[in-house]
Amino acid sequence: MDENNGLHNRPGKKQGLAWMKTITADMHTHLLEKGEKPEKYWQAVKEKKLDAVAITEHFDCRPEKAYSMLLEKKPAGTVLIPGIELRTSIGHVLAYGRDEGIYSAEGLIEKNLDIKKAIEIAKENSILLSIAHPWGLSYDSAAYLMGEKGLRALVERQEIGIEAYNGLFGHLGSVFYGSNWIRKPMNFFDFLEKSRIGRKTRLDRLGRRAKDKLDKKGREIIERCAKPLELAEKAAFVTAGSDAHSRERIGLGVMEMNIEGKPSPEKVLETVRQRKNVIWVGPYVKKTKKGFYSLEKPKVNKKEIFSGIKYATKRAIVKKVGSKGKG
Repeated sequence: MDENNGLHNRPGKKQGLAWMKTITADMHTHLLEKGEKPEKYWQAVKEKKLDAVAITEHFDCRPEKAYSMLLEKKPAGTVLIPGIELRTSIGHVLAYGRDEGIYSAEGLIEKNLDIKKAIEIAKENSILLSIAHPWGLSYDSAAYLMGEKGLRALVERQEIGIEAYNGLFGHLGSVFYGSNWIRKPMNFFDFLEKSRIGRKTRLDRLGRRAKDKLDKKGREIIERCAKPLELAEKAAFVTAGSDAHSRERIGLGVMEMNIEGKPSPEKVLETVRQRKNVIWVGPYVKKTKKGFYSLEKPKVNKKEIFSGIKYATKRAIVKKVGSKGKG
């Protein structure tokens, strides 16, 4: 963020008798899948002025190795949270640990791990679970694999979080409707309370704009970005991250929170779990001269646009699976 950004790197403030510091975190990043270098990773973190990052390498891409490589090069004053992107019976789920003990949790790193078993393991090992991109791709996301009804029931009954904003899909949404859907930052939970997908995001208007460009395909991408925000109201807690597989994408999805004392992985996760001191979940934004906030828009290549169209054309499969509501 630039120095004038009112969202990030603000000085701490007293809350009651405790000194609170506002930090910005990207809770969903990758390293090894695309062969990124730790030095370049940390350079991107520094450029975005992030205070904390979670390394959530896919379960089959050596997540412990990714963590150790980053830890070795970690700059002072930055929090690195060990994590894994699990492949469970309901799709991808982010697992966060207080320390590297997460990588030795028995039974956690398994292909198609039953979600109930994952929740049990998480409770036994003080691991935080958050459902990644719940409306992401039809073959790896909970809303499609278990149906929306089943997903909502799971979130309401279990101690599990929702990735309310995923930078990858948020960015694809920007590509399709060509406009910043967040005009001014606000308290995230006030946003949820006052909007029902349509008002603040102006989904109907943006949907028409997308329809003019790419018919119904673009609108589905927009809905995939908006629906997690609504479901987040029911979740035990929320997370947000870039889902960056390359350094250029780090920080495109962030969450901001107030933390008491010196930040650490344990304190960040406890703040996320308690939820009350989370004050922003969404895209990376910067302040303009006119007092508004605009989205950070990295360059988009043709391959990304094609991929976005491909994601959206899964519509027929999505409706068939999701309408069953099983879960």
